[in-house]
Amino acid sequence: MTEKKKKRVTIEDVAKDAGVSIATVSRIINNKDIVNGDTREKVLSAIEKLGFVPRSVPVRQDIDRRLILVCMPDFENPFYARVIRGIRKAARFHEYDLFFMQADDFYTRAAVHLRTIKNSGASGVLMVSPISKKALSELNSICPVVMCSEYIDDPGFSYVSIDNVMSAKKAVEYLISTGCRRIGLLNSFSRNAYARDREQGFDEALQEAGLDISEDRKAHISAINYQSAFSKAAYLLSMESRPDAIFAAADVFAVAAINAAKKLGLRVPDDVSVIGFDNIEASLMCDPQLTTVDQPAEEIGYQSCELLIERLLGEDIIPRHIRLETEIIVRQSTKLNK
Repeated sequence: MTEKKKKRVTIEDVAKDAGVSIATVSRIINNKDIVNGDTREKVLSAIEKLGFVPRSVPVRQDIDRRLILVCMPDFENPFYARVIRGIRKAARFHEYDLFFMQADDFYTRAAVHLRTIKNSGASGVLMVSPISKKALSELNSICPVVMCSEYIDDPGFSYVSIDNVMSAKKAVEYLISTGCRRIGLLNSFSRNAYARDREQGFDEALQEAGLDISEDRKAHISAINYQSAFSKAAYLLSMESRPDAIFAAADVFAVAAINAAKKLGLRVPDDVSVIGFDNIEASLMCDPQLTTVDQPAEEIGYQSCELLIERLLGEDIIPRHIRLETEIIVRQSTKLNK
């Protein structure tokens, strides 16, 4: 009788047992950054209990096999700067090179983008851009892929992101808890999965509160662009039955909404509350400072790159779905809870 091969303990097993992130385990293993004593002790205990043996990075002669291609939708959205920072940290530690490619429309230009990726010699791809399931399947047949932030919720593909539906729902529920009843939406177009999910969370929060879901109070913007968002926000806030609050699916949209309100002579938050999403630096630079949903962008980038490299190093693992936690950061652009 053949003895069944014992499953190798992975870094994710250690993280789960210790109740910390993969990134924290990696930092402790590799003596990177300062991690507090209690957390370090929990991780070291989990490593000893599970018998985890870190896999060293093999030396390769083929330079192409040390290249990760990162597909970005654009380089203008400030949120992506933090994602890229996390990706770079993980890649630098494992001595992988990065190549950034703007793939802003993987739906109409899939064949062109796939050909570019195939010819790049990359050993793996981090997919930050929106992509169709068909194109994703084709790409995965070329080389390993991990989706980062933007994702398709399919058991066959790995991703690291957040729960956009629940995060948006909690943001809108917070607005409702402060007494807001006519809530408007500034969102991207539905081609982006995050936009679809955040709008779903928006609708669910209003529906469960028994509030009107008015399509007239929704505005969609093609890109993360301040001027376009300002114009859309000004239109919403000029309506006869204007919103008394706006949920913006990106902080850039929210800052535009604050400035549009002020331009129209409205006080924030007395006349209209505004809540954003992402917690970029601009959320602290506007007046009043922006209440927003903080998502761990750098951690998303770091863990997605770690996940891809683990696969490139030969781990025989099933696809993983990692959703990190978000938090509402309450500042001055919204009223306090009633």
